[in-house]
Amino acid sequence: MGETGNKPVLRDWPEPDGGWDEKRARRLVWKTRIALWFSVLQMVLVVFFLYAVYAMVTQVVYGTMGMDTQFVRYVTTLVETHHAGYRIDKLDDDDTTLSPLLTQETRLTLYKQIGEWGVVVGSVHATKRLFGDVRYEVNFQRKYLEEDGGFSFAVPPQLLGQPLPERKETADMWEQWKHVDDGHVAELAFSTREPMTPEKLLELLRPYNLKVLQMPVYAGELQEFSISHASAGGYAFVPHLVLRPAVQYRGRGMSIQDDLNHSVEAAKAQLPADLEWLLANGSYDGRDYDEKRLAYVKKNGITVYGAVVTGPIRELERLRQEKMFHSFQFGRIETWNW
Repeated sequence: MGETGNKPVLRDWPEPDGGWDEKRARRLVWKTRIALWFSVLQMVLVVFFLYAVYAMVTQVVYGTMGMDTQFVRYVTTLVETHHAGYRIDKLDDDDTTLSPLLTQETRLTLYKQIGEWGVVVGSVHATKRLFGDVRYEVNFQRKYLEEDGGFSFAVPPQLLGQPLPERKETADMWEQWKHVDDGHVAELAFSTREPMTPEKLLELLRPYNLKVLQMPVYAGELQEFSISHASAGGYAFVPHLVLRPAVQYRGRGMSIQDDLNHSVEAAKAQLPADLEWLLANGSYDGRDYDEKRLAYVKKNGITVYGAVVTGPIRELERLRQEKMFHSFQFGRIETWNW
């Protein structure tokens, strides 16, 4: 308002410009957004840091308490007492981890003993959730399309109250081996026509220059309990336990003797102990069967009905003359290393 003389004069003032207020509002909104995103980022970084610390601490505690070694021992025992022809490398630096969700996982090297060599043939991948079963997968590296890697054994019919079929020869198989020269070693599996003690079977094999690696153990299958099986030529082929060479546990490591020739007594004592340890320290597919097998073995002792052996090719061929042996299965062949 101005004055002209003594009379007041009314003037029209311009309306305030709202542009500045809008810019200020926009800046305030962006500042708020940036502060919010910054807070979220800080929270994510804190959570990630805590997660990393938690994962590191659980892995360290897992290894310090020896739980990784315990898990490897469990998987090794489970595989080697249920799969003939396979061994797990116990001197390898295993890849064993514990996830933040407390799932144990390991990958182990799988091999076959052929002559003096341990020939790598695959791996074992095993996992165990916090409250779950031990699950494992045998990944066998096949050399030939028709190769399945494992061995099966014919249960002596007299164990099942059945007559003994006539012994059948597999001439084609032996004819094939005639063309392999003397400079090779191989693995061979066979069944026995009668059940016997490990000592008796070793006595039959004593005249031969061979290593006895494993023996299938009869533990009441199809007699004390039912189990899925295959039949051929009057014989039944069932999933079975395996008598393996004695394993020595030394602190965080394990060592195994090469063959059963020199450790049969220790091996016989260890098999039921291994089953008890497996049943007491975890759960796995087939646990119910092993409970029945353990009861049978404790009551009746160790009865075997075959073997996996390795040695010079010509020495393995000599086993054909043993009338007690049948159902021969040839495994892998390697150059001389005996």
